[in-house]
Amino acid sequence: MQRLAILIAFVLMFLSACDQTGSSKPEIEGDSLSRIQKAGVLLWGADVIGGVPYVYEDPDNPGNYIGFEADIAHEIARSIGVKATLVIKAWDTLIPELQRGSFDLALNGIEDTEDRKVFVDYSLPYYVYAQQITVRKETVGINNIDDLKGKAVATLSGTAAEDILRLMPDITVTINPEIIYSYEHLLAAKVDAVVLDTPIAAAYGASNPNLKNVGKPFGEGHYVIAFRKEDNTLLEAVNRAISEMKENGTMTAIYKKWGIMNQHQSKIGIK
Repeated sequence: MQRLAILIAFVLMFLSACDQTGSSKPEIEGDSLSRIQKAGVLLWGADVIGGVPYVYEDPDNPGNYIGFEADIAHEIARSIGVKATLVIKAWDTLIPELQRGSFDLALNGIEDTEDRKVFVDYSLPYYVYAQQITVRKETVGINNIDDLKGKAVATLSGTAAEDILRLMPDITVTINPEIIYSYEHLLAAKVDAVVLDTPIAAAYGASNPNLKNVGKPFGEGHYVIAFRKEDNTLLEAVNRAISEMKENGTMTAIYKKWGIMNQHQSKIGIK
Protein backbone atom coordinates (compact mmCIF):
# COMPACT_ATOMS: atom_id res chain seq x y z
CA MET A 1 0.00 0.00 0.00
CA GLN A 2 2.85 2.38 0.74
CA ARG A 3 4.30 1.81 -2.72
CA LEU A 4 0.90 2.41 -4.34
CA ALA A 5 0.49 5.68 -2.43
CA ILE A 6 3.92 6.82 -3.57
CA LEU A 7 3.08 5.94 -7.18
CA ILE A 8 -0.23 7.85 -7.01
CA ALA A 9 1.50 10.87 -5.50
CA PHE A 10 4.19 10.78 -8.20
CA VAL A 11 1.68 10.73 -11.05
CA LEU A 12 -0.39 13.55 -9.54
CA MET A 13 2.73 15.64 -8.94
CA PHE A 14 3.93 15.01 -12.50
CA LEU A 15 0.61 16.06 -14.05
CA SER A 16 0.34 19.07 -11.77
CA ALA A 17 3.83 20.22 -12.73
CA CYS A 18 2.91 19.99 -16.42
CA ASP A 19 -0.15 22.19 -15.88
CA GLN A 20 1.78 24.77 -13.86
CA THR A 21 4.39 25.22 -16.57
CA GLY A 22 1.65 26.03 -19.06
CA SER A 23 2.62 23.14 -21.34
CA SER A 24 -0.16 22.24 -23.74
CA LYS A 25 -1.33 18.66 -23.36
CA PRO A 26 -1.63 16.81 -26.70
CA GLU A 27 -5.17 16.09 -27.87
CA ILE A 28 -5.97 12.59 -26.63
CA GLU A 29 -9.78 12.64 -26.43
CA GLY A 30 -12.18 10.99 -28.87
CA ASP A 31 -11.77 7.84 -30.95
CA SER A 32 -8.12 6.95 -30.31
CA LEU A 33 -7.83 4.48 -33.18
CA SER A 34 -9.27 6.94 -35.72
CA ARG A 35 -6.98 9.66 -34.43
CA ILE A 36 -3.89 7.48 -34.93
CA GLN A 37 -4.98 6.21 -38.33
CA LYS A 38 -5.60 9.78 -39.45
CA ALA A 39 -2.12 10.80 -38.28
CA GLY A 40 -0.60 7.71 -39.87
CA VAL A 41 1.72 7.17 -36.89
CA LEU A 42 1.56 5.06 -33.74
CA LEU A 43 3.74 6.58 -31.02
CA TRP A 44 5.05 4.00 -28.58
CA GLY A 45 7.00 4.79 -25.43
CA ALA A 46 10.01 2.83 -24.22
CA ASP A 47 13.40 3.18 -22.54
CA VAL A 48 16.46 2.17 -24.56
CA ILE A 49 19.12 2.41 -21.81
CA GLY A 50 20.19 -1.14 -21.07
CA GLY A 51 17.37 -2.20 -23.35
CA VAL A 52 18.72 -5.50 -24.71
CA PRO A 53 16.76 -7.53 -25.88
CA TYR A 54 13.64 -5.33 -25.58
CA VAL A 55 14.56 -2.21 -27.56
CA TYR A 56 18.00 -0.67 -27.99
CA GLU A 57 20.14 1.22 -30.47
CA ASP A 58 21.50 -0.96 -33.25
CA PRO A 59 25.31 -0.92 -32.83
CA ASP A 60 25.69 -1.41 -36.60
CA ASN A 61 23.19 1.30 -37.51
CA PRO A 62 23.26 4.22 -35.02
CA GLY A 63 19.93 5.98 -34.72
CA ASN A 64 18.01 2.81 -35.53
CA TYR A 65 16.38 0.87 -32.69
CA ILE A 66 15.96 -2.89 -32.63
CA GLY A 67 14.77 -5.59 -30.23
CA PHE A 68 11.88 -7.99 -29.84
CA GLU A 69 9.55 -5.24 -28.64
CA ALA A 70 10.55 -3.05 -31.57
CA ASP A 71 9.49 -5.90 -33.85
CA ILE A 72 6.19 -6.24 -31.99
CA ALA A 73 5.52 -2.49 -32.18
CA HIS A 74 6.09 -2.43 -35.93
CA GLU A 75 3.84 -5.46 -36.47
CA ILE A 76 1.05 -3.86 -34.42
CA ALA A 77 1.38 -0.61 -36.35
CA ARG A 78 1.27 -2.50 -39.65
CA SER A 79 -1.87 -4.29 -38.51
CA ILE A 80 -3.73 -1.01 -37.94
CA GLY A 81 -2.37 0.58 -41.10
CA VAL A 82 0.16 3.05 -39.73
CA LYS A 83 3.89 3.35 -38.98
CA ALA A 84 5.42 2.92 -35.53
CA THR A 85 7.57 5.70 -34.09
CA LEU A 86 9.55 5.21 -30.88
CA VAL A 87 9.38 7.90 -28.18
CA ILE A 88 12.29 7.42 -25.77
CA LYS A 89 11.60 8.04 -22.08
CA ALA A 90 13.07 6.75 -18.81
CA TRP A 91 11.51 3.44 -17.79
CA ASP A 92 10.17 4.62 -14.45
CA THR A 93 8.41 7.60 -16.11
CA LEU A 94 6.59 5.62 -18.82
CA ILE A 95 3.23 5.53 -17.06
CA PRO A 96 3.15 9.25 -16.16
CA GLU A 97 4.38 10.13 -19.65
CA LEU A 98 1.59 7.99 -21.12
CA GLN A 99 -0.94 9.82 -18.93
CA ARG A 100 0.52 13.13 -20.06
CA GLY A 101 -0.01 12.22 -23.72
CA SER A 102 3.63 11.90 -24.78
CA PHE A 103 2.81 8.75 -26.76
CA ASP A 104 -0.12 6.47 -27.59
CA LEU A 105 0.94 3.35 -25.69
CA ALA A 106 3.75 2.09 -23.45
CA LEU A 107 5.43 -1.10 -24.65
CA ASN A 108 8.56 -1.93 -22.67
CA GLY A 109 8.53 -5.02 -20.46
CA ILE A 110 5.62 -3.63 -18.46
CA GLU A 111 4.45 -6.24 -15.98
CA ASP A 112 0.74 -6.70 -15.27
CA THR A 113 0.98 -5.67 -11.63
CA GLU A 114 -2.16 -4.53 -9.83
CA ASP A 115 -0.90 -1.10 -8.76
CA ARG A 116 -0.54 0.21 -12.34
CA LYS A 117 -4.12 -0.77 -13.15
CA VAL A 118 -5.24 2.20 -11.08
CA PHE A 119 -3.93 4.45 -13.86
CA VAL A 120 -3.92 2.45 -17.10
CA ASP A 121 -5.56 -0.39 -18.97
CA TYR A 122 -3.63 -3.46 -20.10
CA SER A 123 -3.55 -5.30 -23.39
CA LEU A 124 -3.63 -9.05 -23.71
CA PRO A 125 -0.35 -10.52 -22.44
CA TYR A 126 2.33 -10.92 -25.09
CA TYR A 127 5.10 -12.63 -23.10
CA VAL A 128 5.44 -14.84 -20.01
CA TYR A 129 8.42 -13.86 -17.87
CA ALA A 130 9.79 -15.05 -14.53
CA GLN A 131 12.35 -13.74 -12.05
CA GLN A 132 15.98 -14.84 -12.23
CA ILE A 133 18.78 -14.50 -9.66
CA THR A 134 22.19 -13.40 -10.95
CA VAL A 135 25.40 -13.46 -8.89
CA ARG A 136 29.13 -13.09 -9.45
CA LYS A 137 30.90 -16.08 -10.97
CA GLU A 138 32.72 -16.97 -7.77
CA THR A 139 29.63 -16.79 -5.54
CA VAL A 140 28.54 -19.97 -3.79
CA GLY A 141 25.59 -20.61 -1.49
CA ILE A 142 22.97 -18.63 -3.40
CA ASN A 143 20.63 -20.88 -5.40
CA ASN A 144 17.11 -19.66 -4.59
CA ILE A 145 15.26 -16.72 -3.11
CA ASP A 146 15.53 -18.02 0.46
CA ASP A 147 19.33 -17.88 0.12
CA LEU A 148 19.05 -14.10 -0.35
CA LYS A 149 18.17 -13.54 3.31
CA GLY A 150 20.83 -11.39 4.91
CA LYS A 151 22.11 -10.31 1.48
CA ALA A 152 22.14 -7.06 -0.46
CA VAL A 153 20.12 -7.41 -3.66
CA ALA A 154 19.65 -4.96 -6.53
CA THR A 155 16.75 -4.63 -8.96
CA LEU A 156 14.95 -2.16 -11.20
CA SER A 157 12.46 0.32 -9.79
CA GLY A 158 8.76 -0.27 -10.36
CA THR A 159 9.10 -3.95 -11.20
CA ALA A 160 7.51 -7.15 -9.92
CA ALA A 161 10.99 -8.09 -8.67
CA GLU A 162 10.96 -5.03 -6.40
CA ASP A 163 7.58 -6.08 -4.99
CA ILE A 164 8.84 -9.61 -4.29
CA LEU A 165 12.08 -8.49 -2.65
CA ARG A 166 10.41 -5.90 -0.43
CA LEU A 167 8.19 -8.62 1.01
CA MET A 168 11.17 -10.80 1.89
CA PRO A 169 12.56 -10.43 5.43
CA ASP A 170 16.21 -9.63 6.06
CA ILE A 171 17.04 -8.54 2.50
CA THR A 172 18.65 -5.17 1.84
CA VAL A 173 17.11 -4.00 -1.42
CA THR A 174 18.86 -1.53 -3.72
CA ILE A 175 16.51 0.02 -6.28
CA ASN A 176 17.94 1.43 -9.52
CA PRO A 177 16.28 3.53 -12.25
CA GLU A 178 18.02 1.62 -15.06
CA ILE A 179 18.80 -2.05 -15.64
CA ILE A 180 22.52 -1.61 -16.19
CA TYR A 181 23.14 -0.03 -12.78
CA SER A 182 22.06 -3.18 -10.95
CA TYR A 183 24.55 -5.35 -12.83
CA GLU A 184 27.28 -2.73 -12.47
CA HIS A 185 26.72 -2.76 -8.71
CA LEU A 186 26.93 -6.55 -8.71
CA LEU A 187 30.20 -6.55 -10.65
CA ALA A 188 31.60 -3.96 -8.24
CA ALA A 189 30.56 -6.14 -5.25
CA LYS A 190 28.26 -3.42 -3.92
CA VAL A 191 25.47 -6.00 -3.80
CA ASP A 192 25.43 -9.79 -3.53
CA ALA A 193 22.86 -10.51 -6.24
CA VAL A 194 20.50 -9.07 -8.80
CA VAL A 195 16.91 -10.22 -9.31
CA LEU A 196 15.27 -9.26 -12.60
CA ASP A 197 13.12 -10.72 -15.37
CA THR A 198 14.41 -13.72 -17.33
CA PRO A 199 14.98 -11.88 -20.66
CA ILE A 200 17.07 -9.27 -18.82
CA ALA A 201 19.04 -11.91 -16.91
CA ALA A 202 19.73 -13.75 -20.16
CA ALA A 203 21.05 -10.58 -21.78
CA TYR A 204 23.11 -9.24 -18.87
CA GLY A 205 23.79 -12.18 -16.57
CA ALA A 206 24.34 -15.19 -18.81
CA SER A 207 26.29 -13.18 -21.38
CA ASN A 208 28.80 -11.74 -18.89
CA PRO A 209 31.79 -14.03 -18.14
CA ASN A 210 32.04 -12.57 -14.63
CA LEU A 211 28.42 -13.31 -13.74
CA LYS A 212 26.13 -16.33 -13.68
CA ASN A 213 22.40 -16.97 -13.37
CA VAL A 214 21.57 -19.40 -10.57
CA GLY A 215 18.57 -21.46 -9.54
CA LYS A 216 15.27 -21.93 -11.28
CA PRO A 217 13.23 -18.91 -12.39
CA PHE A 218 10.35 -18.01 -10.07
CA GLY A 219 7.56 -15.46 -9.72
CA GLU A 220 6.04 -15.90 -13.16
CA GLY A 221 4.06 -13.05 -14.72
CA HIS A 222 3.07 -11.40 -18.00
CA TYR A 223 4.24 -8.49 -20.11
CA VAL A 224 1.43 -6.26 -21.33
CA ILE A 225 1.05 -2.99 -23.22
CA ALA A 226 -0.28 -0.02 -21.23
CA PHE A 227 -2.98 2.37 -22.50
CA ARG A 228 -4.80 5.42 -21.21
CA LYS A 229 -8.17 4.47 -19.73
CA GLU A 230 -10.07 6.39 -22.39
CA ASP A 231 -8.31 4.81 -25.39
CA ASN A 232 -10.67 1.86 -25.77
CA THR A 233 -10.72 1.63 -29.56
CA LEU A 234 -6.91 1.59 -29.74
CA LEU A 235 -6.75 -1.08 -27.03
CA GLU A 236 -9.25 -3.24 -28.92
CA ALA A 237 -7.29 -2.89 -32.19
CA VAL A 238 -4.00 -3.78 -30.50
CA ASN A 239 -5.58 -6.80 -28.82
CA ARG A 240 -6.78 -7.99 -32.22
CA ALA A 241 -3.24 -7.55 -33.57
CA ILE A 242 -1.72 -9.49 -30.66
CA SER A 243 -4.22 -12.33 -31.11
CA GLU A 244 -3.44 -12.50 -34.83
CA MET A 245 0.31 -12.53 -34.15
CA LYS A 246 -0.13 -15.42 -31.75
CA GLU A 247 -2.29 -17.39 -34.15
CA ASN A 248 -0.32 -16.87 -37.36
CA GLY A 249 3.10 -17.60 -35.84
CA THR A 250 4.47 -14.05 -36.03
CA MET A 251 5.02 -13.84 -32.28
CA THR A 252 6.79 -17.22 -32.24
CA ALA A 253 9.08 -16.12 -35.08
CA ILE A 254 9.97 -12.90 -33.25
CA TYR A 255 10.82 -14.75 -30.03
CA LYS A 256 12.90 -17.35 -31.83
CA LYS A 257 14.75 -14.57 -33.64
CA TRP A 258 15.72 -13.00 -30.30
CA GLY A 259 16.40 -16.29 -28.49
CA ILE A 260 13.64 -15.86 -25.89
CA MET A 261 11.12 -18.46 -27.03
CA ASN A 262 10.34 -21.13 -24.43
CA GLN A 263 7.61 -23.55 -23.41
CA HIS A 264 6.06 -21.06 -20.97
CA GLN A 265 4.72 -18.96 -23.85
CA SER A 266 2.14 -21.68 -24.61
CA LYS A 267 0.28 -20.48 -21.51
CA ILE A 268 -0.76 -17.38 -23.45
CA GLY A 269 -1.35 -19.11 -26.78
CA ILE A 270 2.13 -18.83 -28.34
CA LYS A 271 3.51 -22.15 -29.59
